[in-house]
Amino acid sequence: MKSLHSLHLYAALVMGSAALLASCSSSDSPLTDESESSNPEINEVSKGSIVVGATVDEVNYLVTANSLDEGVISIKGKGKETEEGAYWIFKDNRYLFRLVYNQGNSGTGSSYQLDADGKMVDGLTYNFNRVTTYGTWGDNVITASAGNSTTKDQDGNIAKGLLVNYLSSVNGTVKTHTYPAENFLGNGEFVSFSGFVEANNRLYTSVVPMGMSVYGVKNYPQLVSSQDLIAKADGGQRSSAFVKGSIPATQYPDSAFVAIYSGSDFSERPVIARTGKIGYATGRNRSQYYQTIWANDNGDVYVFSPGYGRFSVYDTQASDLKKVKGQLPSGVVRIKKGETQFDPSYYVNLEAIGPKLPMYRCWHITGDYFLLQLYTQGITYNGVGATRLAVFNAATQSLTAVTGLPDERVISDFGESPYTHNGYCYLPVTTTEKGSYPAFYRIDPRTAVAVKGATVEGESVNATGWLNRQ
Repeated sequence: MKSLHSLHLYAALVMGSAALLASCSSSDSPLTDESESSNPEINEVSKGSIVVGATVDEVNYLVTANSLDEGVISIKGKGKETEEGAYWIFKDNRYLFRLVYNQGNSGTGSSYQLDADGKMVDGLTYNFNRVTTYGTWGDNVITASAGNSTTKDQDGNIAKGLLVNYLSSVNGTVKTHTYPAENFLGNGEFVSFSGFVEANNRLYTSVVPMGMSVYGVKNYPQLVSSQDLIAKADGGQRSSAFVKGSIPATQYPDSAFVAIYSGSDFSERPVIARTGKIGYATGRNRSQYYQTIWANDNGDVYVFSPGYGRFSVYDTQASDLKKVKGQLPSGVVRIKKGETQFDPSYYVNLEAIGPKLPMYRCWHITGDYFLLQLYTQGITYNGVGATRLAVFNAATQSLTAVTGLPDERVISDFGESPYTHNGYCYLPVTTTEKGSYPAFYRIDPRTAVAVKGATVEGESVNATGWLNRQ
């Protein structure tokens, strides 16, 4: 599964998904009819365990389980007690790392392992400020975010940079570097990243254009498409705050960009793939950016966009602030294995098929199957009303609503990331029904049918994945 040592993460949070990155096991092929059984967990218990992170009475615990298909998983007073974690990353089936988003304040986190006796034990500790996007690249866990660099122009305007941390999973060292983010795409805007995909000996990341900083407006005036887009005064709040003289939102909401790196760090100049078939590719929850690019089992990279260019947090906060409005619906395109540009023959309008609803988040399950979380009450920046699930088959370009889940009117949470194993997707579902506990639902991507599995005696499920004994 995708899932760190002493680290210092310095970043201005503009994203987050990934989404936590979804847990994966060593086998991702769907069961055949001949081998299908009621319990598809085929990892050997003698070699490791499923690990479930959950909260009860505001205390976090990590416990082990042999199956998610049935029974009750007890949490309180069980397993390993931990501090809270906003994001959990499983790496190489060996480590579980915890990241905390502390509104810009320094925090602490931990890494965990499964010892030879199958017990959760502490690993190493680390410190960080705010978390943005994260993933893995070779032996490293990587994080990146847009923030101020040390570069200034003659007027003292500060250039934006990409703040990157390389966290070695081999020796625990941490390397930090700030790369130029201004005019990254040649359009004058600074950027951030959203999600990382390792495939085909390359690293793919969605590039999210963020508008133009004051530095950008002053130094690339020819790339300002309209003076009406420049803020006349400071405005906004928290992550949506902006300053006078900047362009707070992208001028290109109906384009998607993917940077493709072939080396081992971000110092090289990447190949930029661009398409005008979808808007920028990222999920959103206020300032968090969720990963929406994933590779299938063959190495083709699928790029999903909710179409957030149609919606603006500035519409009600600053009536005199103009913004380029996007028009494109939720859609998906792809970059085929071995290619560095989008496949011109592939595009799917996700709002024209299946439930015909806009997308919020997505994850790869297995093969050509992807799990999509959909809005049911219109697209927003905070995930409100995203209570519908559907399975997208990239090969047949079909979208099928998931059946067998609780009534959408009582669903309150789907958990941060699914656990995918043996071709099935396990997703914790929490409802508002009195006295209910979160429960895992096993989703078969071939039929889009969900079956209720193990119940978790807690308030929420924060992480699910597999760890081998060390």
